[in-house]
This record gives sequence, structure tokens and C-alpha cells, in this order.
Amino acid sequence: MKIAHISRQYHPGLGGLESFTRNLCREQARAGHQVRMITLDRIFDGDDAPLPRSEIIDDVEVVRIPYRGGRRYPLAPSVLHHLDDCDIVHVHAVDFFADYLALTRLLHRKPLVLSTHGGFFHTGYARRLKQFYFHSMTRLSLAGYRAIIACSEADYETFAKVNRRALTLVENGVDTVKFAGLAQSPSTEHRFIYFGRIAPNKRIDLLIRWFAHLHRLDRKARLIIAGKPMGVTFADLQQIVEQLGLGDLVEFHDSPSDEALQALIARSTIFASPSAYEGFGISLIEGVSAGLYPVVSDIPAHRRSCVKLDTGSLIDFADPLSAARTLQDIRKAQQRSPSPTTAAGLLAYGWPGVSARISAIYEHILGRQTRQIGPLRLAVLSESDALKAVSDLIRDQSPRVVAFGNAHLINQARRVEGVAAALNDALVLNDGVGVDIASRLRYGDSFPHNLNGTDFIPQLLKSYPDRLRLFLVGAAPGIAERAAAILEERHPHIRIVGTLHGFFDPQEEEHLSRHIRESGADLVIAAMGNPRQELWAAKWASHIGRPILCAGALLDFTAGHVPRAPGWLRRMRMEWIFRLMNEPTRLADRYLRGNVTFLMNAIRDARGGYSDGPIPPPSPHSHTVRNADAA
Repeated sequence: MKIAHISRQYHPGLGGLESFTRNLCREQARAGHQVRMITLDRIFDGDDAPLPRSEIIDDVEVVRIPYRGGRRYPLAPSVLHHLDDCDIVHVHAVDFFADYLALTRLLHRKPLVLSTHGGFFHTGYARRLKQFYFHSMTRLSLAGYRAIIACSEADYETFAKVNRRALTLVENGVDTVKFAGLAQSPSTEHRFIYFGRIAPNKRIDLLIRWFAHLHRLDRKARLIIAGKPMGVTFADLQQIVEQLGLGDLVEFHDSPSDEALQALIARSTIFASPSAYEGFGISLIEGVSAGLYPVVSDIPAHRRSCVKLDTGSLIDFADPLSAARTLQDIRKAQQRSPSPTTAAGLLAYGWPGVSARISAIYEHILGRQTRQIGPLRLAVLSESDALKAVSDLIRDQSPRVVAFGNAHLINQARRVEGVAAALNDALVLNDGVGVDIASRLRYGDSFPHNLNGTDFIPQLLKSYPDRLRLFLVGAAPGIAERAAAILEERHPHIRIVGTLHGFFDPQEEEHLSRHIRESGADLVIAAMGNPRQELWAAKWASHIGRPILCAGALLDFTAGHVPRAPGWLRRMRMEWIFRLMNEPTRLADRYLRGNVTFLMNAIRDARGGYSDGPIPPPSPHSHTVRNADAA
């Protein structure tokens, strides 16, 4: 896959956005994708010197483009020149790139994905204007994105207000290996460290004042502040240190390298962050991975991370009394064994898993493995691959439903409650010209082959290499028995171990499922018409313990009860006209009004986006953070 990432800042810049994008690009390159990062040619708060126009970093092609304007909304329209050969475009953060690429999507015609990265609400600056822009222009821009990846639960809640349809949650990945185990073993000397951006919302001034109160209680305490100044100068912070008489108790380290930061963490025992806002809070996770005990402000992002990692103290840094409570928390934490929840939580934040989830979103958008047609997800398989997939289900005795997603079934899935849910875990194969039209509208390509059930199932039975025991359910009384005799005559390796017509009562279903299970069938063919056959199959497949093929009119065709269209008409994929002419009263609504309805919905879906719909965020955790009250 050829992936183009777009971010206003990238390595060698420092910050959460830069760290996220570099790690994601690196993981995707390791997975074998062709990855390009398109970014601006200067680093904000740098020396304003232009960086190389292109270079390779971590096997990632980095292309840098010029821009005009300020850092909040840098204008760089030349981004369009670098998208021609990519399969998908992943935009990072809500800024000019997010708006411009949505506006010009009819020019570049590339599927767009957005990662939220906190939106633009990191500070209170121009908050009312930001809210207005977010609910107007940003809402319009997001309509052009096929997936919006919320990087945190807080982002999910924020972006759900303007585009829930395309929204999904994939929390930030964190490089939990970079600083793993570096922190000092617990000791009586408490060395606090903050590392990250030195920006106004990080409230480093508040951290220094709070530390002054703590130092009166613990004369051995020390504080390290390391990061890149962005809107706050170390000179201003040093002035606060001198005013409070802290002298050399507070160290400042301007933009340390990874190696220098590792050395600072190795001297520390506690990670401290009084931040007023975090979209996610990567530094906290990195600190815990190093073995640091987190003492952080009680904001949503910090609260969620501390709960998931089962460690830390959430405090009000403006409250001088919190210093004493924090020292108690730290001493109690030092006396406890590490929580297994902490190790499990850190593993969940690992980049390989996060990268795989994001790549799966790309695959779905591009329709490489599955395609969303209406409420159903159809597999993208050639005929040979589909035959192998179903044969494997039979061989493995997998209790899975196999259905054929034609226009009628998809209409039923929209209209009849429970059908879409019943087929959520099914293998749904494409059937008919209608779904091909919908696929071309939505994904720009048709399915590899038409897997019409009445042709596919006979081919499956013919090609299955081993002996095969079938149970036939469906059609009118006597039809299944006639079809059984014909199938056994055509295919000597097939044995029919049971038959039943499709007009049984719901009260008989449990007895039927037990009878099928005891018959020893390898495969069940259900031919009761949709959606009844799909609902029945989904309900009883796990009880029967075998795959169930939903076969429509197959038994009627096999028994000769209903004639099939001539071969030339089937090859033209116009069999539905033949069936309509033979059964106009029964099939008029299905084929005339139904096909029009299907096509109208397909056009609407193609215009509306490529999302499966919202994925709800995880439910709130019921337990609390380990602190002085919980210990």
C-alpha cells in the first residue's frame, strides 16, 4: 500500500504530533508499506532555516514543502503535487491541510483519513472563535473524510459533535520501549521530572510554585524540567525559581536529545505534569514505562491514563496542601508491588498494535479485503479464494454462516430489524450486478467475480475434495428430498444425511437444530428465502456446530421445480429478468421497486462516505486510581 501522511511538523521537530507521526510512519514502513510524509520545510520555534526538500528517514520518504502564514494555519497548497501515486492520504491534525484537502478532493480524488490530535483546543486562546469554526468550517471539511480517527477518548467526545458517522477510536500509540525501566529504584530522595513541550498550557510555572511547597516538607526533593520552549521561555521560569529561593534545586534542559533525556530520566523517580489540557498525554505513558510514578493534574486525559495503568496521583497543583498528600501517595506506592494492570496497560499502548489497527482502517476504506455495501460487509474474494474459504470452514467444522449479499438481501438488511446484526460475523459473498454497481460507486472498482449462490454452491459441492455429508433445509415439502437424490447422483462423494422442508414452526427450531447436530452433517444448506434463512442460520449455527450456507432457491432449481434462465442470459447477469417474467406477481416488488431502492441507496452511500458508522468509545472504568484514599 502506498500511504501519504501529511503533518505540519515532523522530525527533527519535537512534540507529541511529531512523535506520533514518526512512530506510525516507521511502523508502517516496517510492515512493508511504501510511506511518504509530506510536511512543512521549517520547524516552528526553530532557527527558521529551511530543511532539506526531501530525504529518507527510517525508510520513510520525507517531502518538505514551503508555506506562508503563521503556525496556527500555515498555507501550503503545493501539497497536491505529491499525492498522484498514493493509494490513501492520512492527514494529521485539524489545520489548513485538513480543510484544503477536503475542499480539493474532486481534484486529487484520493481517499482521506484524519487523525484528530486534540483538534485545536489545546489552549483557551480565541476559544469562542475556535468553537464557531469547529462547528461550521471544520464540520464541512470532515464530511470529505472517509474515516476520522480520534486519538483519545476526549477527542472522540469532541469530534462526535460534528461527525459521528465516520468517527472511530484508536488511541495514541506510545513508544514504551524507548525509556523502559530507566528510572531510579524507589529511594528516600524524590526527584521529579517533567519532559515535553514547554508551552503555556503545560503550566510549568505552576509546577515550580507547587514544588516550592513540597520542598518545605522534603528537603531532599529535586525538580528537572526538560523540553523545547514553545511560547514560554526558560528565562521566565528561571526568574520564578529565583523569586522562590529554589536556587539549584530546579534544573532546566533545553531540547534534550533522546540520549540526554534518557540520562535525566535515569536520575528521576517521579513524573510530574500540571498540564491544563492534554489531548492524550504521551509523556505520562512514557514516564510510567520508564518506572516513574506519575503525579499529574486531574484532567480527563491524565485521569483515563492513570486508571488504565492503575497507578499515579491526580492532584490540584494550585492547592499547597496537595504536596503533603502526594508525598504520602509516593511512599505508599514505593511499598507496593507493581500492578499487573500497569504492564498490561503499557502493552496495549504499543505501536505495532496501533499501527495494525490504523492499517486495517485503510484496507477497509480501499475495499481490499471487505467492502461495506449498505449495512453489510461483503468479502472481496475471487471465485477460487471463496471456494477455498468455504471449504476451510467445512473442514474446520466452523459454525459460521455463509450468505450471498445481493441487492434484495441488502435491502432487507436495511429494512428488517436484526438482519444486519445477524450477518455481522458471517462470510457474506457478493451476488449480482447490483452490488457490483454499488461497489464501483463507492470504491471505484467492482468485485473480482460474481459469486452468485445458485452457481457457486454447485461448484463448491463439485470441487470439494473429500467426502461430504449434507443436511438440506428448505423449499416446499418433497423438494428437498428430490434435490437430495439428484445431488447424490451427480456427486458420488456426497451423502445427504437429512432433509426437512422450510415450513416448520418456530417452536420446532430447537428440536431441528438438535436433529441436525446429531445427523453428523459436515455442512447445512438452508434454502428458505431471505431474510428468514439468514436469521435462522445466525441463531442456530453455534448450536448445530457446523457451517450453514444460505442458498435461496437452490433446492427448487436443483429439483427442477423452478426453471433457471438460459446460460447466455445468466452470463449477461440478467437472470433476474427471466425470473421476473416467470413469477411477475411474486417478484415484481423485489426486482422493480427493490432494485430502484437499492441503487438510490447505493448512490447516497457513495456520497456519504466510506465509514461503517461510529464505533462507540470504551465504557467508563468502574475502578479508581491508586492513591492515598484507595491504598
